[in-house]
Amino acid sequence: LAILFSAVIIGYLFTRSISRPLTRLTEYAKRVAAHDFSQPIDITSRDEVGTLAQAMNSMAHDLAQLISGLERSVEDATGELQETLTYVSAILANMANGVLVTDSSGRIMRFNPAFLEMVQYKEQEVMGRNSLDMFGLDMMALAGRRNLAAPLRGVVGVGHDAWLGTQGFEEMEEGANCVLAQNLTVETRAKRRDGEVFPVDLSIAVVSLRGAPHAIGIMRDITERKLLEQEQRQAKETLERMVEERTRELKAAEANYRSIFENAVEGIFQTTPEGTYISANPALARIYGYSNPEELMRELTDISEQLYVDKGRREAFLRIMEDAGEVTNFESRVRRKDGKTIWIAENARRVCDESGEILYYEGSVENITLRKVAEDQLKHQAFHDPLTKLPNRQLFHDHLHMVLERSKRRKDYIFAVLYLDLDRFKIVNDSLGHDIGDELLTTVARTLERCVRSMDTVARFGGDEFAILLEEIGAPRVAIKIARRIMDEITQPMTLSGHEVFTSASIGIVLITDDYDRPEFIIRDADTAMYRAKEQGKARFKVFNQRMHEQALRILELETDLRRAVDRMDFFVVYQPLVDLEEQRIAGFEALLRWEHPQFGMISPTEFIPLAEDTGLIYTLGHSVLEQVCKTITHWRERFPQHFAREDPLFASVNISAKQFLQPLLVGQVEQILMDMNVEPRLLKLEITENALMDHATQAQDMLVKLRKIGLGMCIDDFGTGYSSLSYLQRFPIDTIKIDRSFVMHIEHDPDSLAIVRSIVSLGLSLGHNIVAEGVETHEQLALLKESGCRLAQGYLFSKPVNASKVEAMLAASGIPFALEAEL
Repeated sequence: LAILFSAVIIGYLFTRSISRPLTRLTEYAKRVAAHDFSQPIDITSRDEVGTLAQAMNSMAHDLAQLISGLERSVEDATGELQETLTYVSAILANMANGVLVTDSSGRIMRFNPAFLEMVQYKEQEVMGRNSLDMFGLDMMALAGRRNLAAPLRGVVGVGHDAWLGTQGFEEMEEGANCVLAQNLTVETRAKRRDGEVFPVDLSIAVVSLRGAPHAIGIMRDITERKLLEQEQRQAKETLERMVEERTRELKAAEANYRSIFENAVEGIFQTTPEGTYISANPALARIYGYSNPEELMRELTDISEQLYVDKGRREAFLRIMEDAGEVTNFESRVRRKDGKTIWIAENARRVCDESGEILYYEGSVENITLRKVAEDQLKHQAFHDPLTKLPNRQLFHDHLHMVLERSKRRKDYIFAVLYLDLDRFKIVNDSLGHDIGDELLTTVARTLERCVRSMDTVARFGGDEFAILLEEIGAPRVAIKIARRIMDEITQPMTLSGHEVFTSASIGIVLITDDYDRPEFIIRDADTAMYRAKEQGKARFKVFNQRMHEQALRILELETDLRRAVDRMDFFVVYQPLVDLEEQRIAGFEALLRWEHPQFGMISPTEFIPLAEDTGLIYTLGHSVLEQVCKTITHWRERFPQHFAREDPLFASVNISAKQFLQPLLVGQVEQILMDMNVEPRLLKLEITENALMDHATQAQDMLVKLRKIGLGMCIDDFGTGYSSLSYLQRFPIDTIKIDRSFVMHIEHDPDSLAIVRSIVSLGLSLGHNIVAEGVETHEQLALLKESGCRLAQGYLFSKPVNASKVEAMLAASGIPFALEAEL
């Protein structure tokens, strides 16, 4: 029993020693389970319970640390998640695209403000509603695609237009929160609150939220893009149409160009810079003498060597092309295939690639041979006389200019200029016709060419005037020798169309050329010398000197003063009596015009009358003189009627210049003056020089007839000095002949002059004409004239020309000049 009791006690104690620690361990385990790690278990026994307690303490410590770390991680993750959620919320709230989240049945779970603005709904009107009902978005088109059917039923609309990209979807696990699909973007249409349908881009992702599939969609309003696409599509269609039309036009243009290329008159080409033809049309082949373009390109392989006559032309072509990129109207002489040369004009341009490297030259070629021939002809015509083929004034001027420049460089260079005018050319032209006149000019031109050297220049200046440039003569006498040779040759008879014609020339020569610097001055002075030769009797030459130039300047000055004098009528008339040697009385007066120059004094009529003729002032002067003389006759008739009552009444004679005489209005003017002044026509005589009559014989005869019909007396002045024709003298209706003073002044000592005077008197009397000897100055001359039968005379022996008041004194003294009153 004691053993049993002891055993019970031992058992009790053993049980108590085991159960109490186990109880404490159980309680500690409960505290640990409740995350109470504040007090560790205090069991320090060395038995299994103590070991278990230590192990639990260690486990609790580790577990406490682990839980504390997990709590910190959860706290950190929660903070990051909250921050991310804040970011995402801000992004969703402010993004331009609409965001829509629906569940598998299509109910709207979430959305952002941009979505509401896009569909024009309020928040409370959208939440929990079905997207198909509200916005027309459905996923019927995608219903058969695996797990997309349920989650996208309310997201993708039936009116989708195009798939932009898809990827497969993984099977969803029950209760999983995961992305099932991504990158599905579809273009479809949505509906706004007002029913307006608009196009959208819808990007869809299917995710599992709380074990259930949801669809997240990002929606972009692409109305503007669709409009832009429509515009682009229309623009593309328009562009395609334009391209099509342009293509047709280009094809037509190409066909047209090909037709032009093949049928053009101008040659068209493409060449390399090295001078090889790339292409050529048939016209180019024809221009260069080839049968076709292929033959041209095959045989003409080096333009510079084979084509251009002047090889430098190709270099010039390339140089211009390099500088300007094109050449225009580039004229050159080229060789044809047959060796003939022609003129061409090229127009070409440089064609380069994008980098600026030259690809080729292209252009056109025109055959301008006929044009060049025409240009040469025009140039020749511009510088040559068409009748004689001689150089004209302009070309002569150019040659003379070059000679002047040469003489400045070479002090020993001597040249001379001859200016030639044919004598009596107008008579030949008027009497035999212009054809004979042209033939005469041509013959003279050939004669002049024979008389000079090949280096000399013979030119025609117009009319019957020629100029000759003698170059590089050894001495001035060479020019004189050539001038004499010309005069000898020209005076030879010429047979022109069956007519034997004689002519001569007056030549002016400029020998000393050192002081000249302009060609026109040399020509001017040669012309001056020529006119001086004409003044001295024609058929001769004169060498220009400074005195001639001074006289020419004087003439120019006189011409200016003459115009002023005519305007002011600074002229007066003097009268020289004509004495009737038988009746011993004054038969009439010759009216003579005088001009007293304020600087030069009395100017001779031989000086200012030619000037008046050249300037046309002679008509005004002549008309004025006729009026003044007729007025004076009227006055004399009233004061001295006895001199007008006799059978041969007192008359006045007036000199008429050749130009005034041939004026068609002369007859009418004279008639009007006679009528205005009440003067009988027989009281007025008109004097015309012999040369003026003979130079214009036909016109002169007609005019004489008309003037004689009105009753005027007509007188040939200076008879015997010209080339009188007895047949014309017989036919001309004249009544008076005046013997020139050059014969009268020598009759005392020159038997020939006396014989001529007696012949003229005899001839005139036999024809029934009055004979007047002018220039009588001595009694011996008067005696011989009386002896010869001359009845009328005038000269200083009787009276110098006097003014009208002195004439009246003579008429008052029985009509006898004072100087011979006692003698007669």
